Amino acid sequence: MKKHNHSHSHTHGERILIDEIAYASALCRVSPMWKLFFALYSLVLCLISHTYLLSVLILCTMLFVMTAIGKTRWHHVICLMKIPLGFVILGTVLLLIQVAKSQEHMLWAFSVGKWQGGGTGESLSQFSHTFLQCLAAVSCLYFLSTSTPMTELFTALRRMHLPGFLVEIMELVYRYIFVLLEIAAQIRNAQECRLGYATLKTGLYSMGQLISNLFIRAYRQAERTYIAMESRGYTGEIRTLGIAYETKSWQKAGIVCWCIGITGLAAVLRIWGKG
Repeated sequence: MKKHNHSHSHTHGERILIDEIAYASALCRVSPMWKLFFALYSLVLCLISHTYLLSVLILCTMLFVMTAIGKTRWHHVICLMKIPLGFVILGTVLLLIQVAKSQEHMLWAFSVGKWQGGGTGESLSQFSHTFLQCLAAVSCLYFLSTSTPMTELFTALRRMHLPGFLVEIMELVYRYIFVLLEIAAQIRNAQECRLGYATLKTGLYSMGQLISNLFIRAYRQAERTYIAMESRGYTGEIRTLGIAYETKSWQKAGIVCWCIGITGLAAVLRIWGKG
């Protein structure tokens, strides 16, 4: 496979990187149906379970499978995990803060008028559990995206009898996310060359121009793409060629054993928690 130069624009390079990781993965030729089952089963179990152990186990397992079995570099995995990390922190940090009329039982506190805010042992536990649960869920999705090319994933969704129009919308959205990012990067580079962000006032004006021009150019690009597709015989269905899958027996057995084991562990932890 031809190697790309990663010194291109950030958005374009990011798209190539995701595709390269998926195609270069040692798990690329494993059937996407098995990988979907493995990732989604772990994801659902992670979301319905409320134990630290299960979240940590799923997170570590997904990282291990991506790096040790899938041969994805740790550097790439860390770079990918940093993207949702900020959103996870912003979404869970408020769980640390509780508002009360007194600072009793608070590990740390601050005052806002008559009200006292701070963190308790319960809020700290809730924050840490939600944080780990989110990271574990994200790792399940990253396992799927770093081991399965998007075209193969869409093929698997069709085999699962997902409505065809939904799959096509997903394919077009996936494609146009990166088209829009690339166009936005080109416009912003041109604006920066003209000192469009030298001051706050000019920066706001340039940002407004970028958004309006992006919408117009994206609309025109969509029209051109649709015309090109129709001229090539597009009849409402996007067809892609799949690859020959080579799912080994030990891989299937490993997935089945993992699902049985993780389900049993979740049941034991739930009964133990109630006891």
